Amino acid sequence: MTPDRALTAFHALVGRAATRGELDRGGRALRWIEAGTGPSVVLEAGAMSPVVGYAAVFRELAADFRVIAYDRAGYGASDPAPLSVDLQLDDLTAVLEEAGPAVIVGHSWGGLLAQLATWNRPELVSGLVLLDPSHETFWRDAEPEPHPDRTRPPADDPRTKDVLTFGDELATDVSGSVAADRALKHLLTEACRSYLQTDDQLFTYLDELPMILDHIDDLGARRTRAVWPKIPIVLLTATKGRPAEFTPQVIAVQDRVAAQSGARHQVVPDSGHYLHIDRPELVAGCIREAASGTS
Repeated sequence: MTPDRALTAFHALVGRAATRGELDRGGRALRWIEAGTGPSVVLEAGAMSPVVGYAAVFRELAADFRVIAYDRAGYGASDPAPLSVDLQLDDLTAVLEEAGPAVIVGHSWGGLLAQLATWNRPELVSGLVLLDPSHETFWRDAEPEPHPDRTRPPADDPRTKDVLTFGDELATDVSGSVAADRALKHLLTEACRSYLQTDDQLFTYLDELPMILDHIDDLGARRTRAVWPKIPIVLLTATKGRPAEFTPQVIAVQDRVAAQSGARHQVVPDSGHYLHIDRPELVAGCIREAASGTS
């Protein structure tokens, strides 16, 4: 049996209270790690990112909330499936149906998925915390990205080397985000690396951005039809490391999202794109704010 490195790391992070949850999605398993009791918080990772990147936030919240860190299809412990926006949206909705009304915390692409879920099933969402969320306009001028050739091993794809290199760098950042001893940092590093061990996992990483780019017009159309519920929403925009020529445009787009949704928008100049890694205490505070209904 393959070791569950993510659960092992989270056991060390929050004690044996961390458990695996699972949903049957038509013969396909969708899995997560959860801990704690109280109001539900669902953590949604960005594209090509492990949800264990929320480790520091997870530990901060587990004493007061039911925190669910779930793997999208093909990520971590969840079974793979052909990727589409509707598949990922339906899976997130299924987690929300199981968890009851929840605060969704969405990073990057996960922040856009969180918005889609909120527009689609507002009764399942009690609040939103959007961490440098993606917006379809950011990809308007992007070059098309090819889908991986699944008749060949992912090692043959020239992008795989960069995926693995970035995965190692992110694993180091995740372990460094948690004040812990060397043993726990090692466990978190190995947990992150476990997301890039199988061919199916690598194919999912390689296929997610091309899938998103295929749906840019559809995402824009969904936004034009969106109706925002009256719920607490916090939107954080990171600017550290972002090219100066793009920063005003990004802030302006997120200002519009905040105006449309009633969100509190905060620009965070001392954090890079991975706010939950760079500023976990800020993110945890925003989640508490959304959960309390004070946004």
